Amino acid sequence: MIRKREPRWQSAAERARVAAELIEEAESLTDTSTIASPADVVRAGLPPPVTAELPVPIPVLASPVGTEPLADQPAQPAALTLDDLLASDPDNVALLVQRASALAAAGHYSAARRDFEHALRQDPAHGEALAGLGVLLSRKGLWAEAIPRLRQAAEVDAGRASAWYYLGEALNRADDLDGARTAYERAVELEPSNVKALYGLGIVLDRLNRPDEATRMYRRSREATGR
Repeated sequence: MIRKREPRWQSAAERARVAAELIEEAESLTDTSTIASPADVVRAGLPPPVTAELPVPIPVLASPVGTEPLADQPAQPAALTLDDLLASDPDNVALLVQRASALAAAGHYSAARRDFEHALRQDPAHGEALAGLGVLLSRKGLWAEAIPRLRQAAEVDAGRASAWYYLGEALNRADDLDGARTAYERAVELEPSNVKALYGLGIVLDRLNRPDEATRMYRRSREATGR
């Protein structure tokens, strides 16, 4: 016996079609992935390069206009790297976070994690270090470890939309749908045009069986891209 298609089923089909179209769009909008690829896993086990970060130049006073450099003027010092600066100031939180971010961007997760954790031992409430470590752990799929860090980051810097977005991502992956919805909603409240937060909220609402609200979030996400 063939069951008669009800209007409600038709709405679900339409919603699924819209969601499928948006999935491809959203993939191109996410500039960082929270899922570790096989290549990420391999890179994480490799030692960092000799100088993984950008050099930090030392300001050099210029000669007055129209004058020649003095014959006995000492040679300009070479630019220092973050490694050099940290060698003389190993507990400098700002430098540790800067180097950790550079290492993470290069895929050296183990070395980056050491720097983030070192920074947090010096300043346990450093919002950027907490968020950076939380995102790094998320990239490795370590959701249970990432969530407390991201939650702290959101509490320390409650006005940063990205902290709430990444917390929503981690909670969604851990199947804490109510928590993820709250985090995504906070990110959208702070930044109404945050495409990734809008799309993530749509996914969570879909998982909570709230299709009408999910469709609205998908639509807002698409409109926020200007398409």
